[in-house]
Amino acid sequence: MRMLHFIDTETTGLDCTKHEIIEIAIVTEYGDGRVDKWCTKIKPVRLLEASPRALEINGYNDADWSDAPLLPQVIETIREKLKDGIVVGHNVPFDVGFIRESYKRCGLDPSAKLNRVGKYRVDTMTLAHEHLHPMGIVSLSLDGIRTFCGWSKKDSHTALKDALDCRRLYWSLLRRHWSQS
Repeated sequence: MRMLHFIDTETTGLDCTKHEIIEIAIVTEYGDGRVDKWCTKIKPVRLLEASPRALEINGYNDADWSDAPLLPQVIETIREKLKDGIVVGHNVPFDVGFIRESYKRCGLDPSAKLNRVGKYRVDTMTLAHEHLHPMGIVSLSLDGIRTFCGWSKKDSHTALKDALDCRRLYWSLLRRHWSQS
């Protein structure tokens, strides 16, 4: 059965070899129309290496993450959810890079067949450039797209909101493409 996994990660910085995922969302859409939403915060273990700006953007605070699981406690769930299907993300190489690096940190080989993530992927940033840039969009960030499209920014930079808006963007651009054909 065909599956699309709309993903988003919130991280402690931009370097996947140095920084960590602190929140991840996977919204899976099945070929029969079912949608499964999964999201979890992940307790960081290397906060001293975190970018203060990234923590601010992602709304990190000790209180909200106090009961969050550690990465090894959720890595199998992430691996299981992403083992098949097409991964869709906004700047998807960023998210996939962090997920692959998280696999390594937990002793999983990201190149092993069972652990491949993003073998097939779609980047909505590329789609937005192709479809919205000619219409005059200035910024291809998800917030820039929200502004351009008149979408709410409430809860921006939370993994679930961003994954859901990635899904919304994907289907909006796909419909726009087919309506013009």
